[in-house]
Amino acid sequence: MEQDAPRKVALIANCLLNQNAKVCDGARYRGLVNPVVEALRSRGYLLVQLPCPELAFAGVRRWWAVYEQYDTPAYRAHCRRLAQGIAPLIEQYLCRGDEVILIGLDGSPSTGVRFTSSKPDWGGRPNRPEDDWEIVPRRGVWIEELEAELARRGLPPLPATGWALDMGRFDEAGSRRDLEQFLDSREAAAVPPGDDPAAGDPAAP
Repeated sequence: MEQDAPRKVALIANCLLNQNAKVCDGARYRGLVNPVVEALRSRGYLLVQLPCPELAFAGVRRWWAVYEQYDTPAYRAHCRRLAQGIAPLIEQYLCRGDEVILIGLDGSPSTGVRFTSSKPDWGGRPNRPEDDWEIVPRRGVWIEELEAELARRGLPPLPATGWALDMGRFDEAGSRRDLEQFLDSREAAAVPPGDDPAAGDPAAP
């Protein structure tokens, strides 16, 4: 790839490239999430791993949690510091004309993009029935703070989607389909009118 040519850059939630960052019993893959990596690489994306705010804040022995438990001044300040560290790199990509997208982890209290987990009465000992949380349409805490930092720098919102790993009942086929549709829509939007080879020659009889 030419050094000065615009690139396609995918910012990826940490645990999609390192399942060892997940809470206990939260990993569903050995190492990285191959379907995400394959879909991005096959379309020519440069993969950039975002930091894991939960791992850095609470360590590898942390319990599962929902949005309300991470929605604290201390955790938000921690996420803002991480955002301030990664935002200059994102700004550099955008300023040189690269396409930058964000792949989060839907259902996550931190990295959710389309959905996050919610249970306002959770607290104390982590002894919950299976799937006893709600999924609500909103960003996770980390994504909220990252987007706020980008907005503070005057940068546009990043096109984003999420791999639905933390939605309670994981559907890999559905997640793969959602991701590929999102990526293909980006490809279609990047083709100038009249340059689509599938459209044929408009001058032909």
